[in-house]
Amino acid sequence: MRTVAEPVEGEYVRVEPRWEPGIEVNGIPASLECVRKADVRVDLVEPDADYTGDGRAFVVEHVLGPLRLCGVTAASVTGIASEWDFSRPEHRFCYATTLGPDAVVSHPAGLPNPAIARAVREVGTEPVDGETRATLSAAVTRETDNGSITVSPAETGSGVSLALEYDGARFEAAVPHDGARGDVIEAITTATTPYLAPDAEVAVTHAAADVLSDIVVLGGLEDVCIEASLGGAYHAETIGVARRAREQGAVSGLERPAADR
Repeated sequence: MRTVAEPVEGEYVRVEPRWEPGIEVNGIPASLECVRKADVRVDLVEPDADYTGDGRAFVVEHVLGPLRLCGVTAASVTGIASEWDFSRPEHRFCYATTLGPDAVVSHPAGLPNPAIARAVREVGTEPVDGETRATLSAAVTRETDNGSITVSPAETGSGVSLALEYDGARFEAAVPHDGARGDVIEAITTATTPYLAPDAEVAVTHAAADVLSDIVVLGGLEDVCIEASLGGAYHAETIGVARRAREQGAVSGLERPAADR
């Protein structure tokens, strides 16, 4: 388990060290149990929320992906946006409820927050006692009309390996426990979301951050190999395969304590 060595701010978020397992976004645990929306984006909602104006964090993959790329698995993330941008549906949603623009923790240009990744790399990370991740006892596959994903167990301590395809373009990378290489982090965090990307190469590179966010961080997994052919609103597939692993009883090892979910 690793956290940021000191607090950092990037575009629209502040990240502070956390000495307990897991990542929180606006006070909401980054776990499958708190995922409310998963299609073109991923939102987290407080577990005991009664209505749509309760605590919510919008487009969390844009911060969870870069944090895992940097090796961070324990942190407190807070949205710091203070101005409205009504061209964005998330801001219109917030304005219609009691939520402010700080509930939206994503980058308006559709990037996996390169500023946060650079800031974390500048201050560094440090290990924290305790285990917060699990692996799989067997491979889990999810196939739909939009594509397929297979998550397989990997050697203990090896971290995450990615082999992704999107619209004919491929991207492969290794993400060790303490973070990926600097050039890999830079390439992924500066790649635009598929809905705005100029070509498939950029889209599949961006998808690496989403896959890490959804399967590894929200799914609570580590030491896994992920092979995926992605298309359409693929967060339904990435969150879906993480949920399937739980449903099939394939998750093994230490998971987050129930009190931290």
